Parts: sequence; structure tokens; C-alpha cells
Amino acid sequence: MAQVAPSTTIKLQNFHNVSADAIRHCKIIGTLGPSSSDEKTLRELILAGLNIARLNFSHGEYDVHKKNIEMVRRISAETGYPVAILQDLQGPKIRCGKLIDGGINIKRGETYTLVFGVEQTDPKIIPIDYRDLVKDVAVGQRVMMDDGNFILRIDAIKGDNVIVRVEDGGYLKPRKGVNFPDAKLSLPAMTDKDSRDLLFGIQNNVDYVALSFVQGPEDVYGIKKMIKAMGSDIPVIAKIEKLPAIETIDEIAIAADGLMVARGDLGVEGDVERVPGFQRLILAAGARHAKPVIVATQMLESMIENPQATLAEVADVANGVLDGADCVMLSGEVASGKYPVECVKTMVNIISEVEHWTFKRPDRFSDVAFDPKKTWEDHEAIARAACEAADSLNAKAIVALTLTGSIARSIAKWRPKTPVIAISPRPEVANRMSLIWGVYGMQNPLFYNTDELLQQLPELLKKLGLVVSGDTIVITAGIPINQVRPTNMVKIDRIP
Repeated sequence: MAQVAPSTTIKLQNFHNVSADAIRHCKIIGTLGPSSSDEKTLRELILAGLNIARLNFSHGEYDVHKKNIEMVRRISAETGYPVAILQDLQGPKIRCGKLIDGGINIKRGETYTLVFGVEQTDPKIIPIDYRDLVKDVAVGQRVMMDDGNFILRIDAIKGDNVIVRVEDGGYLKPRKGVNFPDAKLSLPAMTDKDSRDLLFGIQNNVDYVALSFVQGPEDVYGIKKMIKAMGSDIPVIAKIEKLPAIETIDEIAIAADGLMVARGDLGVEGDVERVPGFQRLILAAGARHAKPVIVATQMLESMIENPQATLAEVADVANGVLDGADCVMLSGEVASGKYPVECVKTMVNIISEVEHWTFKRPDRFSDVAFDPKKTWEDHEAIARAACEAADSLNAKAIVALTLTGSIARSIAKWRPKTPVIAISPRPEVANRMSLIWGVYGMQNPLFYNTDELLQQLPELLKKLGLVVSGDTIVITAGIPINQVRPTNMVKIDRIP
């Protein structure tokens, strides 16, 4: 018999030493920046529980991003903790231009003219770096500036000029962001900078790419076409931060490989009190279509300066976990804050506490909405059956033998308390599992070596310290494995 051994190991709590509901399922994303890009801090972040490292391409040079990618890969390999890399593209951000005297005071009730340009020459004219503005907006629509701090209303459109009246004003600084929440803009989803950044990401083997300012499914299909043309299949996360995306959320969820609730821009685009509803709507769409959802923005904002989170922030993270988030994200808290490692530890503690008592609820599988009239596909039925079998038998693990990871995502949809180990011959697929709720990826190059892998799997898991003799596991696979079949089998195995 051929000897089966993993090319990479995974380190998490030993399953045989803890109950299944003590293993963390919701994942944590942290943005790398000045506070977290040195080797000592990054290692501490990974050991503390960081699952995905986010690279924000709104900032930083390629040499810095490349150094961070190499450092994440090396520390992940040295520690045995899998960490995925998420490339977050900047997207088409509209900004005002250079202003007279370094800024202007826009006053309530006064009118100003928005025009395409880069530098202000008249105090009553505000330059905007968007050439087609007059084609996309209408009289009566709102204009938001500086992350929604200033609100203006369009009074008239004359030629190439948009006349606006100030409703809430203040001191406007140069290059501040400008939002048009009531309009669907004809901006391309991908700028020239995004295209260059995407090529860099593909060349450096990032695990996911996040597309900013998605307005509809066509934006997602567009970047996927580019990725395929570049010879890659990197999954795309659609960032939901504009109101038109809310209106087509199911279509976007079908097109994308995951969703991000970008609460900051959603709060600017819509009324802030609507953001919790948007969050639940996006999470529900992800659940319907078995796509992971990331909840982002200001989750532990106060910890940028303080070593402890506020009670409101703890409740916010807890509600994200309760609502079904696959991942919760830290941005400035880890990128530029004073306490990056403490932020991750706080996240881990909140998630673990919430999941501990959540898994005690009965009838958890009924929480996922599905259409009873719909004819299920084989893999959907197998995923549900694997979860119910693992729950009923108190299995230590669900082991998904998978080429693409799709069956692991389908299993995660049902939120089993049993952790899922996804074994794939493709190292990139194993890495991508770091973003999926309750799933831990592992590469095994002998995946195709006939059905001996099934026979030797119990011994492999014992060697990794994940199970001991007497434990029960549930296995899903497409058999015969060496014919690369879609998942068509559920097997219950007791470890000898």
C-alpha cells in the first residue's frame, strides 16, 4: 500500500481533547499595515488566531505587498497554521480635487457648482474627478462628501455643470471622497490601476481578490473574465457598499464567490440606521447560495487607541457571529492601531463564547432557508446528510475530499458544530478554505492515488493528532477518486 502523508499539516485544537463546539468556526481577517507588517507581530497575530491577511491596495507599493505575501506564506508554513491572503482592490473612488488655500468652508443653504477638474480656481466651483457626472445624476438627488459628513442636494444640471445646495456643511479638505447614493454611476468596476494590481496579485498567488464598489452581477462577471484570461481561477469577493448592489444582491451572490458587507460606505450611501438591515439581507443571500460573507468596518474601532473594546463593539461582533458571518474583519485596528494582537485575541474570545452557547440550540439546520419545492442537486443533499450524520453521531470531524472546495462550502452552509477538514491536491484550494466558516484546508498530493486514500485516511488523521482510536468521522468524496468525480458519497468511519 502506498504511504499517505500530508504535504502540509494543519494546527488547531486537538479534536480529541475538546468538544466540537469549543473549536472556533467563524474566521478572522486582519489588514496588514504599519502596525502589523513586522515579522514578530505577524507571527503573534497568526498564533493568536488570524485566518486571513488582507492587503489593502488603496495604499502601499508593490514591493511592500510582495514582502508581506512572502512573510505570511513563510510564517504560515513554519507554524502550521493556514492563512489565506485577500487582495482588496481600490476600485473607482470619486474624489474632489485640489482646493484653494488647502480647503473651503461650505455653508448650509449656499449653492456650489460641481465640474470635472483637478484644481479649484473659483471658491464657488468644486472640481470632481469624474468626467461623466452630468450623465448619471438627476435633480433632487443627494451628494455626500467626506465619508458622509457633508450632505448636498442637486438643484439643477446645466451643460457640464451640476448645481448643488448645501444641507449639512463644514470644512471640506482636498481629495475627500464624494458619493452619489441615489444614482447608479456608469463608472467601470475596474480602473486601470485595479487591472495592474490584479495582475500583480495573480502573479503572486493571492488566494482571494475583493472587488470594490460592485453595482451589479455584470461587474463580477467582468473581473472573472479578466482573471480567466490571465490564466487563473482566483475567487472573487464582491464588496457590497453601494445601494444598487442591494437591489440585485441575489444575482451578485450567484456571480461572486463571496460577499463583503462594507458597512462604512453602505452607511454613507444609505441612512446609517439601515445598515444593520442591509447586513442581515446580505448574510441571508450568502446563506441561500452557499457563499461566504465577510462583515467589515469599525468592529473594534476603539481598540485602535485603547487595549479593551467597548461593550457596544463586543455586542456588534457577537451579533455578526449570530447573524451567520463566515468572517469578521479588522481594518485599522490591525493595520495601524496600537494593539493589533490584542484585537485578534478579543475577536477570538467573543466568537468562541458566542459559538459555545449557539451550538447548544436545537434544530440548528432549520435556520438555513431553502425552497422546499426546489429539486436539490446531489452535492446539496450529500452536504446536508453529512452534517446531520456528524451531529447525530457526535463525530469529531467531517472530512471532505475535494478538488475545488465546493463540497466544503456546501457543508459549511448548514453550520454544523463538527469542524470540517477539506483535503485537496491543490495547495491554493487548501489555502482558500481559511475563509470558509468551520472549514480547515489541507493539501495532500496523493489525492488521486486510487481509493487507498479512503482506506488510509483514519491513520493519516491520527498522525496529525486530530483524532484518536474510537472517534467517529464522516467522509464525503467523489468515487472513484482517481476519476475526479463530483461528490457522490457519504461514509461513516470509526477510527481503529
